[in-house]
Amino acid sequence: MLRDLLRSHPRLTFPPESHFIPAFYRGYGDPRTEREAIVLARRILKLEWIRFWNLPMEAGAFAPDRSFRDILCRLYGAWAHYEKKPRWGDKTPHYVADIAALAEIFPEGKIIHIIRDGRDVAISWLKSGHEPRNLFVGAERWDSYVRAGRASGGKLPSGNYQEIRYESLLRRPEETMTSVCEFIGEPFVEAVLHPSPARPMVRQPIFGRRRLFPVTRAYVIAKNIEKWKIEMPLPDRRLFESVAGDLLTELGYETEGFNRTVSKFRRFAWNAHHRFLWMAARLNMKGNFRWLWTDFQIRRAFLWADHRRRSRRGR
Repeated sequence: MLRDLLRSHPRLTFPPESHFIPAFYRGYGDPRTEREAIVLARRILKLEWIRFWNLPMEAGAFAPDRSFRDILCRLYGAWAHYEKKPRWGDKTPHYVADIAALAEIFPEGKIIHIIRDGRDVAISWLKSGHEPRNLFVGAERWDSYVRAGRASGGKLPSGNYQEIRYESLLRRPEETMTSVCEFIGEPFVEAVLHPSPARPMVRQPIFGRRRLFPVTRAYVIAKNIEKWKIEMPLPDRRLFESVAGDLLTELGYETEGFNRTVSKFRRFAWNAHHRFLWMAARLNMKGNFRWLWTDFQIRRAFLWADHRRRSRRGR
């Protein structure tokens, strides 16, 4: 939602999610030669996430680039040119765990960390069919993502990192968006109170139907807060608080005092359940081999990053 509001600004644009930046940056680093630049660009342009941007770009255009930053600037610059906007940004949820890498690439970058009650996040994840496939994994991931983002963001200069609350954005949209515009150095305009949704990437299943949740102005101003009080059964509230209750309390969200130990067996079972359903969903996707290839490319980049770290320690 925040991305779609900022996309309404006459000077700002955001393409659909990218997903590759931290993995490829750590795995491949800066290209040292023309060939390395072209090979890296070819890997990026073949990712399904980036193919969806539908940019008329060839890998050879990246031949002069000698830094990962240059590669990104050329890629996102092409998107901004297409949108006729002077500034661009990226909204990919998993990047909250990789703020340090983003800050290395763009030391002057403005990083906005939007935080929402984790129980409402989990409800949204499970309804929309995003990555967590059960409440336990949703609670774990919300806890780890928010903690990682706050820890890394807290090490950045104050002018480079901003936290805002989803609930504040809904309750006081003009005040919150005025603060965001000031943080990124752009004038506040009323347009940022009305979303301009990016074209959604819909991965159609082979069997069944994918549910869509379009962002509209009514959605932004609706009372989309504390849904967990109505939609989350008592056993689910107990489980979520047992996993992430400390962070809910730390952030000032209302809690009910549940704090039960989740056994190792139950943790293993929940994670196995998630992995099975995640793979089943991938295989039930039209074009599944292309998507599995894209997932493989990002995982391979993480393996290369691990190899590079070990090589540096061995010197």
